[in-house]
Amino acid sequence: MNRRKFFIPAVLAALLLGSCAAPSAETLPTLIPQPQEVAWSRGTYRLPAQTRIGITDPLLAPQADYLTEALAPYTEAVRSETASGDIELGLDTAALADEAYRLAVTGSGVRITGGSPRGVVNAIATLRQLLPAGKGAEGVIPCAEVSDAPAFAWRGVMLDVSRHFFDKEEICSLLDQMARLKLNKFHWHLTDDQGWRIEIKAYPDLAGKGGWRHYNKHDTICMGRAAREKNADFLLPEKYLRVEGTDTLYGGYYTQEEIREVVDYAARRGIDVIPEIDMPGHFLQAIEHYPEMTCFEPETWSGEAFSSPLCLGKDEVLDFCEEIWREVFELFPYEYVHIGGDEVNMKNWNRCPRCQARMRREGLADGHALQAWFTHRMERFFEANGRRMIGWDELLQGEVKPSTTIMWWRPWVPESVDLATRQGCDLILCPQTWFYFSLEEDAGSLKRTCNYRLVPDSLPQEQKARILGVQGNVWAEKVPTLSRAEYLFYPRLLIVAEKGWRPEEQVREQELMPRLMRYCARLDAEGVNYRIPSLENFHEFCVFTDSIRSTVTCPLPGAILRYTLDGSVPTVSSPVYTGPITFRDNALLQVRAFHPDGRTGDWVKIRYEKCGFAAPTEVAETRPGLEAEWFFRRFPKCDAIGGAKADGGCVVDSVQFPKVAQGRRATGIVFRGYIRVPEDRIYTFALASNDGSLLRIDGRVVIDNDGEHTLIEKTGQAALSAGLHPLELRYFDYNGGRVTLALVDEQGRRQPLTGEWFCHEAE
Repeated sequence: MNRRKFFIPAVLAALLLGSCAAPSAETLPTLIPQPQEVAWSRGTYRLPAQTRIGITDPLLAPQADYLTEALAPYTEAVRSETASGDIELGLDTAALADEAYRLAVTGSGVRITGGSPRGVVNAIATLRQLLPAGKGAEGVIPCAEVSDAPAFAWRGVMLDVSRHFFDKEEICSLLDQMARLKLNKFHWHLTDDQGWRIEIKAYPDLAGKGGWRHYNKHDTICMGRAAREKNADFLLPEKYLRVEGTDTLYGGYYTQEEIREVVDYAARRGIDVIPEIDMPGHFLQAIEHYPEMTCFEPETWSGEAFSSPLCLGKDEVLDFCEEIWREVFELFPYEYVHIGGDEVNMKNWNRCPRCQARMRREGLADGHALQAWFTHRMERFFEANGRRMIGWDELLQGEVKPSTTIMWWRPWVPESVDLATRQGCDLILCPQTWFYFSLEEDAGSLKRTCNYRLVPDSLPQEQKARILGVQGNVWAEKVPTLSRAEYLFYPRLLIVAEKGWRPEEQVREQELMPRLMRYCARLDAEGVNYRIPSLENFHEFCVFTDSIRSTVTCPLPGAILRYTLDGSVPTVSSPVYTGPITFRDNALLQVRAFHPDGRTGDWVKIRYEKCGFAAPTEVAETRPGLEAEWFFRRFPKCDAIGGAKADGGCVVDSVQFPKVAQGRRATGIVFRGYIRVPEDRIYTFALASNDGSLLRIDGRVVIDNDGEHTLIEKTGQAALSAGLHPLELRYFDYNGGRVTLALVDEQGRRQPLTGEWFCHEAE
């Protein structure tokens, strides 16, 4: 965490003491991230029809140009010929840290002072949020004094453009959104198995051919969802389709000139662009067109398995990689570059004579050591060219140097945080469960991301200081449009901005969540698509004995709920849900939230079932706990678990991933036994898992949380008579390893189900 110099001018202290003169909170702009110190005062400043921007240092010319663009909706802004102006930009490197700034809005103008040009950019971000949003808004700014600095140096956004492509204009749109939130690192995932998106002149087929493909599994999934979900955000944009004879190809790539334009656009907004060229794995689009770079005949990506990696036994492969990076260095002037290094399929190396010879010559024990050898060689090359390497946390499986920066994404390997920082490596946090925004959300996603602690208390101070910051990632397998990417980024990206800027102890859910909801009005006005936060106050499966009333609500003011009862997907023409609906028989209620302009996204399905109380089961003799059996392989669905002799088993006193079964990437577990309930009533259960889970009681599905996904909680009900009821819970894990079962009370509180609730039949 950065230790920032902080300066509060005397006038600000005076304003804080006299805060009784400030306007009411209801009339103030909503700011994200919240500045460290803000003192509001009465009055406003109205931008003149022609606003002069003065700079005290020629270094600030790019920032003045950026401000001119930002003010275009409100005024005709021009550069002043002198240092004075209606808005003045200046530097104070002696009193302010690099990204710190002071911003003063008075009745006579605006004064911005930064510790560097980056600090000035951050002040412009705050100024933009002080101005009203929307077409035709007046350039009126409330008077205030702001003194501010970030807590973390790395406040990042990653977009994968390999699986689906986004053109230069769309990337610049995202960069401008980042700048509004003081996000300063754009991680550009430019290459992968499904597409090569950057022109390399030494190897023209990388982008010329590798930037285009026939429709693959990702594309057909998107087109299918567009049809099923009545959502055009899943349609492949026609501008990325090319017809060659009878073939339709999808794709695109950035010319080197376009890359330079993006990098320049980002620089004026205080953003570093970090290119990722993933190697030695995730390299299929390069290998298909340069097949001599792999060990054997290239494998076609099937949509399931990882592709074959580069052949690290060939010297020409090393030359190939270095030549690619030389051109990349010319395009990206910043300190960091990202080599990827994740999810490498090493089976070819184990049977390749050249790779085996390399391993013998270098004294390398296995594939992890061979990858570490390659990474170290590339790192020396990077350092010779004035660059620092970033890699995914799989690099820790081999020896790493302290100069390597680790990007931690695997929450099921939590020891990576301690291991990396203990070895002297800087660390960037983007653990999948909380910061992979392309994964499915539930009603708890925003709060979980808000409450996630970036810096573990258990780390010594020296290791805490190596945590650079945080990043939100969108992987584009199912993201073919910028509108869909925005839908996934927002509003969670607002939380990343807040957590990256403010000290951890100042980020509190109770204060941030209402502010986040208010900020969504600015997203609406700026034309940014976003996901309406999850609907609340419902269970996916509800049971009743006589009648029941629906309870679903939406946390976002102004959202319009529409519903269906006939099994169809709610659309903009479906009836408006205005309040509770009473059901006296079985029903399927589907509710979807819409923006006033018709934009929409996810929806919920709520099953209502009329039933009596299930009779208890008589069991001669029981023992405490549930029986658990596990199977070490990958399963597509919960009901596929089993089919062969179990790889292990034990008795557990709660639903959890047994410690003795941990350590495998793919596992299926079946928990069996009985739940003992104390009285006749309707019980509500909450099942959370990463990945799929399925709960049956008395042979009936109570909660269906199946499928591969990040941590998702679903709830369901069962009407049970007092006594024992057969329980089966199936769970499979593929990168996650979390499953919990809890009882939900009438206030929505979760009570973990433990020993006294469970038993199994004695043999």
